[in-house]
Formats: sequence, structure tokens, C-alpha cells
Amino acid sequence: MNILFVSWEVDPFFKVGGLGDIARSLPKALHNKNIDISLAVPLYDAVKFHGQETTEVGQVSIVYDGKKITFHIIKTTFPDVNIPIYFFKNKKYLSIPMADTFAVFNMAIIESIRMNTLQKPDIIHCNDNHAGFIPLLVKHHNLPIKTLLTIHNLNNFGRAGINQVIKMGIDPNMCTVLKWEIQKRQINFLLEGIVHADKVNAVSETYAKEILTEEYGSGIDEVLTGLSNKITGILNGIDYEVRNPTNDTYLKYTYDIKASGNLFDITKGKANNKAYLQKKLKYDIDSNIPLIGFIGRFDSKQKGVQLLHRVINRIDKKKYQFVVLGTGEPNWEERYLWLSQFYKNVYYKNVFDEELASQMYAGCDFLIIPSKFEPCGLIQMIAMRYGCIPIARATGGLKDTIRDGDTGFLFEEYTSTALENTLIKAATLFRTDKDAFASMRIRAMKEDFSWNQSAEKYIKLYKELLG
Repeated sequence: MNILFVSWEVDPFFKVGGLGDIARSLPKALHNKNIDISLAVPLYDAVKFHGQETTEVGQVSIVYDGKKITFHIIKTTFPDVNIPIYFFKNKKYLSIPMADTFAVFNMAIIESIRMNTLQKPDIIHCNDNHAGFIPLLVKHHNLPIKTLLTIHNLNNFGRAGINQVIKMGIDPNMCTVLKWEIQKRQINFLLEGIVHADKVNAVSETYAKEILTEEYGSGIDEVLTGLSNKITGILNGIDYEVRNPTNDTYLKYTYDIKASGNLFDITKGKANNKAYLQKKLKYDIDSNIPLIGFIGRFDSKQKGVQLLHRVINRIDKKKYQFVVLGTGEPNWEERYLWLSQFYKNVYYKNVFDEELASQMYAGCDFLIIPSKFEPCGLIQMIAMRYGCIPIARATGGLKDTIRDGDTGFLFEEYTSTALENTLIKAATLFRTDKDAFASMRIRAMKEDFSWNQSAEKYIKLYKELLG
């Protein structure tokens, strides 16, 4: 079977979020299972090829808003695996994301298939709203191609006026304009993909169920419930070759569960990395004080940064050390900056730093993930891979990947009190029962969050699509 995987970002060429990681690691896992897969991605100005060889394999033209638009198709591969990646280049529409970017990008992909510039795939695997028009375009052109849409975050709809599909040459009556949006005459990119795709999956089993409810359905839960027979959940994974404390070049001390060669065992490795991080942050070097981390986007509607802020304000900061790495809403950046300037046991950095992130996974005792909702989440998997215990809200993929009291700690209510109580519970175990905490670390490190099982589930879904 031949799969075309469509994403708006892909690591290491251009990445702004978790989808960039997934667009690299999932195709790689599928390729390793003998699936013929390639990628289609926009060529933004920010894309960096890092010395990878590139070749222009063709051009394709579309008509959009009555104007002819030509795209150059540039082929490259991942640095470590020979998977074709096709970057679509157009200076006006694809240099930076804009209102028309994803409409013309989707059109260019379909036209390149129709003109045989790209090999016709059996399945187009679409990701989020950025590829939301592709299932509709496949139907519009009556192409013998199946489509799968993966929902990474239901909140990221992507919207435009109904005139955008008119510019695309599509009959607006083919679109699913919701009754309450008729006056605005808007279309919802993600909803178009969900309605017209042959199959839909969310990025965890729990999230696939949550989006059918009023609480998590972002206003389209009734529509999703009507389509629930084609919606499933498949958990994301992480690339163990990239996220690995045995060979992470950012770490001063590499380690594994058991010592071997130049690797420390988990107890010594974690202790050494903790002391190194404490020294780097100018904290007291103390193995008995819990070192608590937060890594994430400052998005108060999803990530719970306000809950953590309240906890840090209230809790006895002499008994804890906090390190916060995150950017986003300016008002929350300012509040955390104030905390770090006022309290010596609170460190905050508002520029993402991959090196510091790795050192936090290795050096912190706990990682806090207080999300209101979390479709899947990757950082809890990475944390456990490094023996860093997650403290998270029981939602979405967090609920599917963390076993409360066994490989981490979960809390139900989306309140700072629930988070604080759970943090105190975790810290109490850390302080009073070193053996139990050490066993929890080992269980967390032994969890298998590689793409192996999830890739098998995607292959099963592909086979169902092809009958």
C-alpha cells in the first residue's frame, strides 16, 4: 500500500509543535514496517534543509480565485531514513502561513496527483485542519483514493469565509456549514475534513471519546456523535532513538535502568543529572528536596499554567525547587518571571531551550502537566522514558499513558487545590519511601511508548480503508 502523509510541519526541517515530531516519527515507524510512505509539506521561508540534498521533481499549476498559481515541488529525505518528502514551493502563498495557504496547498497536492507529478497514493493521511480540504477535494475530483484524517487538537478548527471554497472552484453546497455559522458564512476546515474523510482518528483512545461530549467537543460534539462510527483513537508514540537517556547528547551523565559500559544506573544517573541541573540553576545542591519541572506552552485555556502558578504562590517554597520552561501568553510569562525574581527556588525561562528541556527530563524528580484537556501529550512519555515522574490531570492521552500511583500521579478536578494535593502526595512518597519511589521510576522507564504498537494500529486502519 502507498500512503501520502500530509502535514504543515515536519521535524527537523520546520517544527513549531508536537505535530512536527509525529510527522517525523510515525512515517519512520511505518516505513520500518514496510509501508510505502511519503510526505507532502509546504515550503515556508523558515524551512531549513540542514545540508540535505534537494531536487526539483516537477511543477504543478492550479486555478485559485480565477488566477493561475504555479508550485515547484522539491524532493528531499529525512537525514536518517530514505522516506521521500515533497515540499511545495510558492513564494506568494506558501512563504508564511496566511489565510489562503492551506486551501492552495491542499489543491496543489491533489493536482500533483491528478497530473502524475506525484505517484497516486492508495490513502492520503491528513493531519489536522491544515489538510482539512483534501477529503473534500478527493470527492470533488472523484479520485479513487481513500482518506484518513487525524485530529491532533479539535480546538484548532481553521476558519475562512465561504468564498474561499468558491475561489477553489468547489460548490459551497458540498460543504458542511453549521446552522449557527450560516450568518457568518464561515466554513470550518477541520470539520470539512472530519465529514468528508473515509475514516477519522484522534490521538488517544480517551480523547476520541471525550470529543463526543459537550465538555470537550468544541461546539461540534453533536456532529461528531453522528459520525462516531468512523472515529477511533490511536495513541501517539515517541521516537526512542531521539528521546533516550542512554545517548542524549545534551546530558552530562547518560544512564539506563542498569549500569553498563559508560552508562550510569538510573539511581546514580538521575542523582548526577539532578545535581548538575541544580548547579546550573544556582540552586542548593540537595538530593532530598523535590525538583519539579514544567515544560510547555503558556496557554491558559488548555495547559493549566494558572493552576501551577497558584500552587507555587501558596506552597512552602523552601521545601521544593521549581524550574519552568515555557512561552506563550505574555501576561503569564510576566507572572512567572515575577515569581522567579522574587523566590530563589523558582527558575523560569521564556525561550524554548531543547538542551534545558532534556536536562530537566533527566534531572527533575517530577514533571507537572496540569492540562484542562490533552489530546495525547508527548512530554509525559518522554519524562517517563527519562525516569521523571509525571503529575498530571486525568484527561485525554495523559489518562491513557499514566497509571496513577504506579508510573505517575493523576488528579481529576481541574483546580489548583487538586494539583497541590497531588503534588504534596507525590513529594511525600519521594521523601519518606525512597525504595517505593525508586521502583516507580523503574516502572516508568520500562513503559513502552515507542511507535511500534501504534504503527500497527495505523496499518490495521489503512487495511480497513482499503477493504
